[in-house]
Amino acid sequence: MKKYLYGSLVANAASLGYHWVYNSAYLEELSKKKSLLFQVQNKEEFDLGKPSYYAYPNQKIGDVTTQGSFMIWLYQAMKDQNDFSKNDYENLIYHHIKPGGDYVGYVETYGKLLVLERLNEELKITTPKLEKNDDHLVGFIPYLVAKELGFDPVKAFELTNLFSNKIEYLEFFKMFDYIFDEIGKRELKYVLKDAVKLAPISYTNKLAHAIEMDDTTLFIKEHAGTSCHIQYSIPLIIHLLAHSNSYEGLIEWNTRIGGSSSDRGLLLGAIMSQISPIPESWKSKVNF
Repeated sequence: MKKYLYGSLVANAASLGYHWVYNSAYLEELSKKKSLLFQVQNKEEFDLGKPSYYAYPNQKIGDVTTQGSFMIWLYQAMKDQNDFSKNDYENLIYHHIKPGGDYVGYVETYGKLLVLERLNEELKITTPKLEKNDDHLVGFIPYLVAKELGFDPVKAFELTNLFSNKIEYLEFFKMFDYIFDEIGKRELKYVLKDAVKLAPISYTNKLAHAIEMDDTTLFIKEHAGTSCHIQYSIPLIIHLLAHSNSYEGLIEWNTRIGGSSSDRGLLLGAIMSQISPIPESWKSKVNF
């Protein structure tokens, strides 16, 4: 887990205290009073920082999001099973998050739909087949795990199809493969400029602005967003990478921006940890 996933999960855990607080101005002011990293979610702060979604009331410092948990489960399963399939992935997630499963925490819509469909099957309740067209960052969980284990992006895309039928994920996998292959060989900004040529064509304009624009607030307003949908989060991830030079500074900045900060951190942390060290003090705080 040390090559990519450790940096990924540390970043995810670091930001969880303010994950899904969408008031970036509030977070910026709060960051002047205390560190936003490795904090527990506080309902009063979430209320003050509205719009927000208080989803992890039982979180402990060092915990990860639902997507972070998916990553850990999938890595543990795939490292011992080379022929791991989409059905295996479905069974894995369902086993953990179903009623009576060992996961206690927030479950996002795509997970709830999976559970609903499986329970309907078990109870022999006939319902229309649910279309799998999710567009959240959860689609990158199989990619990062496959990258850690040396599997092909096509294999990752097979698992991503559990929740989504969008071909854009496979194109983005190839883009991020280029970044991982080239990072450290030359300045990251130039790596990104070449990498985004591999992105879906509908993203070309957004990603060009992500690299060239220095005004983050204006960039988010005009070309991106802070939620987990890939049309918002991927341009923001590229923007943050293009304007950062350290793991610590990147994750602090990502957290201050707010929104789906922890889940953006999964990609940000995996990439930036290749060229910048994870602070030693952070390593002692994680629970995985």
